[in-house]
Amino acid sequence: MKLAEFTISNYRSFGKKPVIIPFESFSAFIGHNSAGKSTILSALNCMFNNIRLKKDDFHEVSQSTDIGEETSLYFEAKFEFYDKKGEDDYSIPSFFESFTVENEGELPFILIRYEANWKPGNTPEGLIETNLSYVTFRGTQRELKPMSVHDKSKIDVIYIPAIRNPYEQLKNASGTILWRLLNQINWKETDKVAITDKINDLDKAISSQSGIELLEKTISQQWKAYHNNSRFNKANIRFGSTDLEQILKKLEVEFSPAPYQKSYTVKELGDGLQSLFYLSLIDSFLKIEQKGIEDIKKKVEEDKKILNTKPPAITLLLVEEPENHVSPHLLGSVLKNLVSISENLNSQVLFTSHSPSVIKRVEPEQIRHVRLENSIDASVVNKILLPSKSDEAHKFVKEAVKKYPELYFSTLVILGEVDSEEILLPHFLSINYPNLDYEGISVVPLGGRHVNHFWRLLNLLKIPFITLLDLDKERYGGGWGRIKYAIKEKMKIDLEIGEITLTDGSILKDNLESLHLREIKDEQLQPWVTFLEEYDIYFSFPIDIDFLMLENYKDEYISILNEQEGPVLSIGSNNFKISELTPDQKKEQPYFARRNRSISNTLKEKGGDGSSFTLAQKELMIWYDYFFLNRGKPVTHLLALQNIEIQDAIPELFQRIAKKVHQKLGGE
Repeated sequence: MKLAEFTISNYRSFGKKPVIIPFESFSAFIGHNSAGKSTILSALNCMFNNIRLKKDDFHEVSQSTDIGEETSLYFEAKFEFYDKKGEDDYSIPSFFESFTVENEGELPFILIRYEANWKPGNTPEGLIETNLSYVTFRGTQRELKPMSVHDKSKIDVIYIPAIRNPYEQLKNASGTILWRLLNQINWKETDKVAITDKINDLDKAISSQSGIELLEKTISQQWKAYHNNSRFNKANIRFGSTDLEQILKKLEVEFSPAPYQKSYTVKELGDGLQSLFYLSLIDSFLKIEQKGIEDIKKKVEEDKKILNTKPPAITLLLVEEPENHVSPHLLGSVLKNLVSISENLNSQVLFTSHSPSVIKRVEPEQIRHVRLENSIDASVVNKILLPSKSDEAHKFVKEAVKKYPELYFSTLVILGEVDSEEILLPHFLSINYPNLDYEGISVVPLGGRHVNHFWRLLNLLKIPFITLLDLDKERYGGGWGRIKYAIKEKMKIDLEIGEITLTDGSILKDNLESLHLREIKDEQLQPWVTFLEEYDIYFSFPIDIDFLMLENYKDEYISILNEQEGPVLSIGSNNFKISELTPDQKKEQPYFARRNRSISNTLKEKGGDGSSFTLAQKELMIWYDYFFLNRGKPVTHLLALQNIEIQDAIPELFQRIAKKVHQKLGGE
């Protein structure tokens, strides 16, 4: 039995329009602060733990300062039934009469509806009425059937808030996890009698001590001076109680071995270890319940049962911000523990987080992105959209979003090709935005090959984005091919771009297939590059961002080399540094051979001959070959940036991107 879907309407940050949230056995809700993540857990806790609603819990009421009409909210929980091992599901008998099957061959499910109605009353809070019902179907007609307290007890919810005191839950007080664990033990009558006898023996041994006897006598005498009633007139010092339940309340968890040969109680542990132990205790609790379920299935006789329990059919563990109180290196243990809990047949884990360190350890399919939609002033929830598993891009995109989880929390994402963009863009944007993290700007290098999938993902999540691609002029598939690719993929999320009328009166989408067949001329390419910038797609012209940097800062890159470094050319029996060649030497055949080889390396296999490039650009390809095809790009850029004063002359491309960032962040 698992919670498959949950619907919320008119509760806190969720508006009147119902929001349907799909669940996995292990589900993470992520998003900005106050987006509505905790509201989802709160709704489940309210539905199954009898949490009293307040007036402000109704979205319509909270949005209005003067509401005099009645309003209502509802939740619907859809539980599906299955058993991974193919055995009879323990939960089925409890809910069988309320089963629904929509289509032949599909899993049966139950639908539980929680309704609450608010209306004005004699107090500021008004009057709130609630009810919990099964939703059954007669054909297409929905009918409500009250859910009994017994049935409701089969669905347990354990809620761990963001601000928590694990120690309080680790003491054996009524309702705590430790109390519930001890309460499940099947204490036999013979065991109870034996324990009582031993406590009595202990009390007698204590009372037989002369010091204790004197203490009891003195206390009793002094007590009579204040109290002369025949009742309660004798004071005895005892161990505490011979009642088993009272004895168990004094039990406490200790840890050993510990330094200095002493045992440590839970209270003496740090907050992080307390949190870890709390989660492990819940895991133990659920595994013990699973053992109880197995005994019930096997019909073990009562006197032979280790546990005296009737476990719920499912336990929903709701955890807010599991990263709280836990150091980063222990987050893996926390999530591993939560995953272990979710793998129990009788439990499911739902948690919230806004920590990239947590999210990068969660599979994208398990993530639900929560955001506040400003246009409707209400929360919305989306699954993470990935390419289908049959698509070669599936693995790449999945690993990329795990590697850069900060994009989920960004105000603006700039998508680049490789590591070079991740280094260079923040550096040049820093003149306008010294702290990109504060602005919520993430630069994510994801590669041009699958960038269309990230467009779809970010568009779904309503996260603004800008894309910087390599134009790759004269490279295979580059130039017009890159422009065509960008337009085709952009059309999939923005149909408007395909309806643009060209200068010859034709429609863009009708000319798209032949676009890549045009000649590679800058005067033809540049207008299209400018056109796509209106749709937030930028190109590093004419090849990539590395070549662009060389065109603008050649001397600064050369200055990072020592005397023994740099490309060398052999002319006759002598070797010459490329940077020191005379104009006459550049006219000799060895130089042309070296330049042509670098052009071929730069434009790569199946690339052109460089005929569309200027003489200066062709010569620059020798340096491109040396710096970026034979050395590490990141370290080369980092060293060169130390010599670049960005206040002097920022490349126009970066200036245009900075202007678009300003617009996206709400500027004019």
